Amino acid sequence: MTLKERYDRSHPHDPRSIELFHSIEKLDFEEGGDRFCFKSGGDGDNGEHLMYLLDVHFARRDVARVDGR
Repeated sequence: MTLKERYDRSHPHDPRSIELFHSIEKLDFEEGGDRFCFKSGGDGDNGEHLMYLLDVHFARRDVARVDGR
């Protein structure tokens, strides 16, 4: 599923994406002065976009593992 398809369908995020996003969000706030100002309150926020990107990343990685790549 593409990023656009995930977004259009409000597809649930992979738990790994959520966990990684919250870690990055916290690090950016505490260590980076909130430079990216990540927000994840709903579709369209930069944090939501990042999580959809991470969802695609993890899905591709999972397929590659199954295919032996």
